[in-house]
Amino acid sequence: MFQSIYGIRGLRQVPGPELRQLAKRYGIEQAQLVQLDTSYRQFLTRQYNRDSVAVKNHYQPLQVSYYDATGQLRCFYVNCHAGGGFPNINWNYQGGLNQFPPAPQAPLDTILPLTTYLGYLRTPEGQLLPPQPATDYTVVVQWSRFMGRQSRRLIEATQRNGMLAQGQSVRLLFVSNDNLQAYVYEQQDRRDAARRK
Repeated sequence: MFQSIYGIRGLRQVPGPELRQLAKRYGIEQAQLVQLDTSYRQFLTRQYNRDSVAVKNHYQPLQVSYYDATGQLRCFYVNCHAGGGFPNINWNYQGGLNQFPPAPQAPLDTILPLTTYLGYLRTPEGQLLPPQPATDYTVVVQWSRFMGRQSRRLIEATQRNGMLAQGQSVRLLFVSNDNLQAYVYEQQDRRDAARRK
């Protein structure tokens, strides 16, 4: 019942053609659409002893990372730190998105500089991203089909916030993490089944 109230759908892998159609419905430009490689899970696992709180935040299904021109994380929004709102997450709960770059919402960390992050992003067909010109900010939005309406609301909030970047160049990347989330749950199911034997 909780899932239906929040507009959450069943978790599963999303193939490239379906991802492109979904992105169109969510108002994501095709050039901004990428997906998160499942090897990102191993990266986060290796970071766990360094900063377990940061790893928990980077595992969340909905998040926005604002990187400056040097590739350092300057602002971080994560679903588990969003406040208020029922039955929808209120991404602008304290008005942080009324400016660009926004006021931080979640604790900043250093485990995922932009150059590292980009290494885990792929086109919907699975290719590495081509090099892009430098920008003042790169904004990386993790969303999913699984999170349904909440994803759409995060995408729209980020797009509105990007319009406030007067005189600054901004690159938006909308990263589907459905395949990663499904992979993580499949691995957990296998471990649980092995323990029950």
